[in-house]
Amino acid sequence: MNKWFKIIGFVIFVSCIGNTSAYATSSTSLFVNGKAEYDFITLEGRTMVKLRSLSDPSCPVLAYNPKNGVVTIQNKDKSKKVQLVAGKKTATVNGKTIKLDAAVVNKNGSTYVPIRFISETLGGYVYYNNKDKRVIVRTPAGQEEYETLMRGDLTKARHIVLGLEKLTDEAPPLHAGEGYNYSYYTFPEGEALRFTLNLAGYSDAYYEVNNEGLAVIKWQKDDVAEREWGAKPTFKSYVYFLNEYMAGLFTYGIVDAQGKDTELGKIHPDNSNNLVLQIEGEKRTDQR
Repeated sequence: MNKWFKIIGFVIFVSCIGNTSAYATSSTSLFVNGKAEYDFITLEGRTMVKLRSLSDPSCPVLAYNPKNGVVTIQNKDKSKKVQLVAGKKTATVNGKTIKLDAAVVNKNGSTYVPIRFISETLGGYVYYNNKDKRVIVRTPAGQEEYETLMRGDLTKARHIVLGLEKLTDEAPPLHAGEGYNYSYYTFPEGEALRFTLNLAGYSDAYYEVNNEGLAVIKWQKDDVAEREWGAKPTFKSYVYFLNEYMAGLFTYGIVDAQGKDTELGKIHPDNSNNLVLQIEGEKRTDQR
């Protein structure tokens, strides 16, 4: 049964030197703060995540003792102190010994710990999707961003959406094109959790954000192969953002239910990757 774990605490950013332990690859996929994490291992049937991948603004103080191989993590107000040793199935938290699902691993100079340790001790948010063999991990800052994505400010949510990992496994592989010189993305008016993305000369796609905070493809048009897959969406009215890279021009506007296009502005931003601007008077309608 899937289960959410939410423990108040902190998440750490740490890398240390040590001996390499036995490990194995896994068919499980891991996502940290909405991004795919490929550097993880499976040991004794447990998913082990690298602490370095859990960077967070609340990063605590840490130290590594090369003589005894002890990694010490302490948050900034010194209210919590955690010590880990490679090869051991225990850790100490404020002097108290706790058991781990699997031994701590040092591999190529990095420390890996069981996912459960993150949720129960380090203050992370972990969700196990047994059906799709996915593990979703969020740091405290990542969880705040997730809350914004799902029910927060519309413009901020759209910014987050465009940076999400996009799951396209169900769609056929795209044929390679010659690249593209603009991107065009649209959102239904008042929404952030559904969007289309057109890469000129390459592909056109429609995504929906699932409850795990990942963008899942639902429709795709391969412009190179002249092939279409899935069900193309229909938006009654929508806002659009056109990023013309070569021209250094960004245009945004709204198209109403009758198809009338109202351009709201053009700008020449220094860096317009995944740029989203606020649409005056627009109210969010898709909170979850």
